[in-house]
Amino acid sequence: MLRDRISKQVLLCGAAAAIIGGGQAMAQTASGADSIEEIIVTATKQSTVLSKTPISIAAYSQEALDKRGVRDIRDVINQTPGVDITRSGATRVTIRGIDSTAGAATSAIYIDDTPVQARNASLNYNGSTLPYIFDLERVEVLRGPQGTLFGASSQGGAIRFITPTPSLNSYSGYGRAAVSKTKNGGEGYELGVAVGGPIVQDKVGARISFYHREDAGWIDRQSWQNAASRDEDVNSSAATVFRAVVTIQPTDWLTITPSVYHQNSKFDDRTALTTRCPATTGSVINPTLNPCPLGVSDPDNGKFLSYASIPQPSSDHFTVPALKMVAATDDLNFTSVSSFFKRHVKETNDATHGNDRTSFGNAYLYPVTPGFPQSITWQNPNIYQNLFTQEFRVNNTNPDARLKWSVGAYFSRSSLRSDLPINEPHYNALYLVRYGRTPQAAGVSPLVNGVARYYGNEWTVEKTTAIFANLDYKILDNLTLTLGGRYSKDILDFDVLERGVSYAGGVSRASGSMTTKPFTPKVALSWQATPAALYYASYARGYRTGGVNKALPDVCAAESSALGLGKAATYQPDTTDSYEIGSKNRLFGGKVQFEASAYYIEWKNIQQQLRLTCAFSLVANTASATSKGVDVNLNVRPVENSAARPGPGLQRRHLRQDHPDRHGPRGHRRPDAGTDAVDGQSQRRISLHGRGPGELRTRPVQLSQRQ
Repeated sequence: MLRDRISKQVLLCGAAAAIIGGGQAMAQTASGADSIEEIIVTATKQSTVLSKTPISIAAYSQEALDKRGVRDIRDVINQTPGVDITRSGATRVTIRGIDSTAGAATSAIYIDDTPVQARNASLNYNGSTLPYIFDLERVEVLRGPQGTLFGASSQGGAIRFITPTPSLNSYSGYGRAAVSKTKNGGEGYELGVAVGGPIVQDKVGARISFYHREDAGWIDRQSWQNAASRDEDVNSSAATVFRAVVTIQPTDWLTITPSVYHQNSKFDDRTALTTRCPATTGSVINPTLNPCPLGVSDPDNGKFLSYASIPQPSSDHFTVPALKMVAATDDLNFTSVSSFFKRHVKETNDATHGNDRTSFGNAYLYPVTPGFPQSITWQNPNIYQNLFTQEFRVNNTNPDARLKWSVGAYFSRSSLRSDLPINEPHYNALYLVRYGRTPQAAGVSPLVNGVARYYGNEWTVEKTTAIFANLDYKILDNLTLTLGGRYSKDILDFDVLERGVSYAGGVSRASGSMTTKPFTPKVALSWQATPAALYYASYARGYRTGGVNKALPDVCAAESSALGLGKAATYQPDTTDSYEIGSKNRLFGGKVQFEASAYYIEWKNIQQQLRLTCAFSLVANTASATSKGVDVNLNVRPVENSAARPGPGLQRRHLRQDHPDRHGPRGHRRPDAGTDAVDGQSQRRISLHGRGPGELRTRPVQLSQRQ
């Protein structure tokens, strides 16, 4: 979950300018001057009108996102029923209640045709990265399993960030700027600009964009060990995004589009609020020391404090070069997409309290060590993620054909390297205080490199080969049967090396390989009752690959055996089976758009992280669960240039088997299950200047409250 926070952000200055030339329509086609715009989506790997696509989709153009003040994925999710985001440690997107703290992602994240989600591996707890919202053609949120077309890790659904393609015959530009002030915090700003157009008329076009954002901090950090180590508004962050794309059309039937997308985000300090604190450390050495001399956080009164001993910065940057080629004939489209995703994450984490308390007891939650001015344990995770993908697909393009089809082949190779040292220089001295003898005398393995109580290195390589097909057959002119399927072969090779004080001999290693061959089908029936009313029913399967655990030390053996897990070197795939009915309606000449869907999902063989009392954790296939709910979306344009958009969603998740990690007995709600609140909005657009296809728009001053 997002860190507990209540603040008010006042937008002091905001302006968005869009000079949209000739053919740049941001993927929207209006069906009437006063009607809600129709959006063209590619959720089925073909261009279709949103209101006539039998999938539960929320789609937003850049223009719509700007009207609503959307700046990042959290803002999108706040307006989308059935979707949530968690940033506690790892970043995880949850769609329709399908969420797990371990293993591969449960929701797919795409930038155009490139998947950028990441698995939570043995030593990688950072989760997926998410692009910032700037210069996008649209954002598509696909609810429900999408395994047929988007493969593994789309159990709950998928989020697609679609970037604009340069025009070959007209120029366009887009800009955005804002300054903000956070109550009880600092100042922030954002600035972005994008321009594009033809280089060679009708043959070559290009588009380039740049965006920078600074977000203010609002937490003050005071080290409990060093009174001089104090900083204000430490949890500030910054992000820079750059994108360049070229479209080349040497002939009428061939289009070549190379592109590169780069994002660099930095957090100055990811410290968490201190909301509880003992009166004294209770330490054997200095039992009267008050670790929280300024008291604890009091958000209701604007007091946000952390007593972390050190700053905890992090950086996450990635680059995505891609090449898309489309060859079009009278009846067929041949598409090839090649991409490479390269990501590097680096962090510093204060791990003092958890590690020292686990090793030495509750009296060492705030450790004080003789001979050390400060007793600090810290982690420096370093993660490198590389992913190459290649997809070929062919589809027919005749709009009058009774059978529409798309077939393709997919290959990916993903490599993940994680380095995780946990440094605790005072370990030997504190061991002597606690047990009255040195670790060496007790037969404990020595610190790694003289400073690290633990040092882990993980290398995993995952290769996927798949073929897929999707068929839409018109049984009647207004009744369509959809059949789809994807067959994959997944190979995971792993090697996990761990060294530290918990391992007999100081070293442990787990390596091997696992292969799975999943099939993910889809069946749907859709009825276009009128040009403005669509009804559908569907079944789809989602899939998530298995993985590998790091080796458990001997101290965990008894607990692992008691849970029936043994050494649990690997864990198996899990699946979701989704049953859904839905409708999409445009009413009153397109002024009202109503969408509703009800779903029932069976989640089997769930991968979950189990935290053991020996301070280690592992992933196991634990229980089964069900998720069921309703998504409702209503768009209303009651008067010219105005729109209201309430979008409620309800969902419930229940366990179907007893869970060994004490999440609850059969039939109980999962502890993270929740009800999505009703969300309602209205906007009004004010046009200051209109000059044909281009106009300047402003947004009114906003007062918003974030929690």
